[in-house]
Amino acid sequence: MCREDLKRQDNSYFSSAVMADSSMVYSGDADVNRYTYTDYGKERSTDSSLQRHCPSIEQNIESNDMSCIRKQFIDRGISTKTASIMLCSWRKSTKKQYKVFVKKWFSYCRERKISEVQISINIVLDYLTILYENGLGYSSINTARSALSALGLVIDNVLVGAHPLVVRFMKGVYNLRPTKSKNICVWDVSLVLNYLRKLSPVNMLTLQEVTLKLVMLIALTNATRVQTLKFLSVDCMEKLRDEFVFHLDVLLKQSRPGYKNPDVKLRAFPPDRRLCVYTVLKEYIKRTEILRVHTKQLLISYIKPHKAVTCSTISRWIKVVLQKSGIDTRQFSAHSVRSAATSKAKLYNVSLADIMSKAGWTNVNTFATFYNKRIINSNSFDVNVLNN
Repeated sequence: MCREDLKRQDNSYFSSAVMADSSMVYSGDADVNRYTYTDYGKERSTDSSLQRHCPSIEQNIESNDMSCIRKQFIDRGISTKTASIMLCSWRKSTKKQYKVFVKKWFSYCRERKISEVQISINIVLDYLTILYENGLGYSSINTARSALSALGLVIDNVLVGAHPLVVRFMKGVYNLRPTKSKNICVWDVSLVLNYLRKLSPVNMLTLQEVTLKLVMLIALTNATRVQTLKFLSVDCMEKLRDEFVFHLDVLLKQSRPGYKNPDVKLRAFPPDRRLCVYTVLKEYIKRTEILRVHTKQLLISYIKPHKAVTCSTISRWIKVVLQKSGIDTRQFSAHSVRSAATSKAKLYNVSLADIMSKAGWTNVNTFATFYNKRIINSNSFDVNVLNN
């Protein structure tokens, strides 16, 4: 997953990040998601009933990861139907992140026999400090802060995550345990291209080889996320003279109001037919047409019963190609294709506007900070100097 939103370390309500894992082990390469929250309800008192306990909310959290937040909305007089719509403001991945820390928060309050919703700032800071002492990094603690805000906890008339003392605490955590980039460099695309050239001619390849080649070429030529690859559908595919165009009308990670998903265009590449994604796709569609019985998803399993594949399977396919290309998959994940492709495009003077449009970014700093990396090249300056 990517960490392009990690720089949103301001004083707003909108910061969140992925926890390292549920066992609270520190990890420096957490992923970040965005969310928004609005305080629709009335302010809650913070100076009374600190010893009250809410066992019913604890029980709900075990069965439904967002039921406690739903209860907070309903307690404010919001209707059940409205609360259900509001809960959809968080993506599934965000809810999964919050679930971990909401459960820890209720466990923390239960052990101290205090209310989970009527609290003081000292209680919140103590909770965050315990997370820090258990080895969590900035990103994970930031998720915990966001989860508390999602519960609607208000102190001094502001959501707890935006409280000045919490903001100051988070700055201290960042200075003591800053989040570091997992990789400052990225692999050379030419290594993968050399391997893909060997998978020719395409009509002589096995279905597995055609599938792996197609997935990697799409990922490289469009700098797409694995999620986008999964949503490619033959129903939304348009075949033109020298390109295939996939129109995406689904909700992607970067989707937001007023944003139109960029089309995925697979153009012919006459200079080298061995790397022509248009040719490979035509072969793939021909091979899978009779196998794609119960799904319109483009990518299906190359083994029986040939069902539509998940994001994890596509990621595994990409890592197989990386490994066969001689790239260390212990260091680079499937998501690294996005960085490798855009970094090479920048190196060859592709305009920043074209790169931003292709990758679906609107903030220039996203590419500059998280994706534009130095390319590992075996033919570096010093090696060329020392070679005979």
